[in-house]
Order: sequence, then C-alpha cells, then structure tokens
Amino acid sequence: MFTQTVFTTMAFIIWAGIAVLPGETFAGSPEPELILQAQNRDPLPYWMTRLESQASLSQSATDQVTLAQAYLQLARQPGWSRYFDRAQQLLKNVQQPSSAAYWLALADSAQQQHQFQDALNYLDKVQKLQPNDINALLMKNRIYLVQNNTEAALTECKKLLGQQELFLLTLCSLEVTGRQGKAQDSYKALQLLARQQHTVPLAQQQWLLAVLAEQAEALQQPKQARAWLEQLLFAPESQLAPLPLWVKWADLTLQQDAAVVYQKLQLLHQKQPLEDALLLRLALAEQHQGVEQHHQQLMQQRVLLREQRQDTLHSADLAHYYLRLKPDQQKALYYARLNYQQAQEPDDHQLLTMALEQLQQNIAPFVQSGELP
Repeated sequence: MFTQTVFTTMAFIIWAGIAVLPGETFAGSPEPELILQAQNRDPLPYWMTRLESQASLSQSATDQVTLAQAYLQLARQPGWSRYFDRAQQLLKNVQQPSSAAYWLALADSAQQQHQFQDALNYLDKVQKLQPNDINALLMKNRIYLVQNNTEAALTECKKLLGQQELFLLTLCSLEVTGRQGKAQDSYKALQLLARQQHTVPLAQQQWLLAVLAEQAEALQQPKQARAWLEQLLFAPESQLAPLPLWVKWADLTLQQDAAVVYQKLQLLHQKQPLEDALLLRLALAEQHQGVEQHHQQLMQQRVLLREQRQDTLHSADLAHYYLRLKPDQQKALYYARLNYQQAQEPDDHQLLTMALEQLQQNIAPFVQSGELP
C-alpha cells in the first residue's frame, strides 16, 4: 500500500529535507516568470497521479494527508520543489488532530522552513499518539543535528535500541559520532556497515551513502566522498535522489571536472527547471567551461528577485552566489551569517568560515596601508 511506502521512506526524506528550505513559495524554486519552457519535461510520476485521483474521488482527510506526504517527498527531488506549496495547502485545509500522520507531515513542513520549535511540538503530538514512531524519532534527531546539539541527537538515536532497529541505530549513532569530532573511527565503522548491508531499502541506502560522503569529506578525502555519492547519482534510481545530494556532489566535483557537472546538471535542467541551489552549480560549471553565460544570467535574475522580495530564508544560496559566482565579500558574509543563524551543520560552518576569510583577505591590504576599503 502506498501509505506504507511513504512512511518507510520518510526517515531519509526527513534527513534530506533540511537542506531544501521553503520560502514564500519554496525558497530556491524557480519563479514562474523565470522558468524555462523546456519541451521535454518529465511528466508527473504515475504513483502521484494515482494518489491525486484517489484523494479527489474520496475527499477523505486520510487520503489528503497521504497526498500531502507524497508531495513533500516529490518536492525534494530536483525540479519538483513547487509541490511543496501544494503539500502546505493540503495540510492547511485538512484537520486530523487524532492522526499521527497529519502531525508528522506538519512537523516535516515546519522543519523545512527552519521552524524547529514548531516541528518539535508537532513531533510531541505524534509521539503521544504513537510513542514508538520511528519517523518522529529520526526527525527529532535530524533537527538536533541541524542545531548542532549532538547530545540530544544521540539520545534520540539510542531510543531505537528498544525497537530492534539495529541498522538504523548504528547509522544514526555513527552519524552523530562523526559530528562530535570522531570521524576517523565512525568512518571505518560506516564502511564496515556498508559492506554488510545489501538489502536495506533505497531510502536507507541513500542515508548511509550520504553520511559516508560527509565523513569522507571531513577526513579530507573529497574523491572518496564524491565516489560514495556517485553510487546513488549515477545509478538507475538517480531520479529519486534528493536535491542536497546533487548539490554536495556538484561542489565536490566542480574543481576537478566541471564538464561532468555541466553535463549532468544540464540534463536535469532540461527535464525540470532547477531550484536555485542546483542552478547556481550549473552556472558555476558553465563559468568554468567558458561556453556561454545563459545559466549565469538566469541565476542573476533569480538572486535579484529574491533580494527584491527580501527572501532570506534560503540564504546559503545567496552566500554561495556572492562568494563564488559574482564576488561581493560583504554580501557573502551577510548571507552566510543569516544562514548560520538558521542551520549549523558542517557545510554551514564551512560557508561562514569561507565568507569570513574572503572578507579578511579583501581588507588586509587596506589595514596594512592604514586605509579603509
């Protein structure tokens, strides 16, 4: 039954969703006037059209919540972020106070907008209805990691011990251990876990490989980090890989092989107009290639529009834009600081550090000469 499928994939989707943050519509999603009219866009997946038909025919609150969960799932894949709005609208129109699925979907929506306290409150409601709900537990773990509260995150992991979820317990704990500065040991254990696990669901495979990539990068092994991600992104199921994995892969690959990044992201963009995070990487690859300026110009339009709207929720993209595509050290630091107020994961810390370093390098000559820039 599809409802079960949504819940079995939710654990990873919760992990992936943190990096894809919605704004007034969905931060980073293409504005209607900026969408390229690609002729060969992918149609809506069959499973989604089937759910829409079912929800339309039954008009039941349960089916509406299931459809909202499916929209949230689809919205995390490159090019589909506009479906986050549809999920939000469904949840506004549906009231199911006795449904754990309803509160879980609300929590998922809230955490994507960095409304972490609201998300935690919703998760408390889930756990009152279903005390052993694994998805609620893992979402709490993810929120605590984003807030850099590793002790609280590990506490949530340990609750899996009583539920005989050995794989999830191990993976959850090793991810936290790596964040606590013990990546050398946790990375070895993760590699062993990867060799032993061949039949876990796709969502759990994605989570495992994403954590392996993160810890390989932390250990200064960018090529290995890239290789872990390519097991997902170059596989037949790559269309199911969430946006943050594509973003991380592009960042790891740009300096070594901008042509591959350009080719892969251009193919995605031809299917569906990309969100700002990936369009920015496509524009950077285009800049490296020196082939044209089409995607750079489109990215500039999107940034100008977001600044006019004072849309800062997805400020990491703006910081990267002013660090890497159109250098402006002061704006980069401004947006990097805003981003760090919202999320404090390793990439967020690295972004803030890069912005600080570039600004210091820019003003150093003036400081030495006694002049102000």
